[in-house]
Amino acid sequence: MTTTISVTAQGQLALPKDLCERKQIKPGMALRVTEVGEGLYVTPIPEPTEDELKEVIAAAGSLLRQQTAEEEAMVEQVIAEYRAGKRRVGR
Repeated sequence: MTTTISVTAQGQLALPKDLCERKQIKPGMALRVTEVGEGLYVTPIPEPTEDELKEVIAAAGSLLRQQTAEEEAMVEQVIAEYRAGKRRVGR
């Protein structure tokens, strides 16, 4: 598919709704833009999985000790809240 879109004075652009639906691009989703010759290649950046988030949090906070049960519960709560918020935004 090829389509033409315009860039605003602020350097922003809007993707067509049908394209976003087909590619499952939701509001707030991160996109990577790569220069390719004279053009641009745009790809969605997938959200981290629960395991990836836990790994990052564990690595950042447990260099000297293991996470406590309370810290693990907090991580799971934050992930659940994040997912609930994303579902509301995506609708």
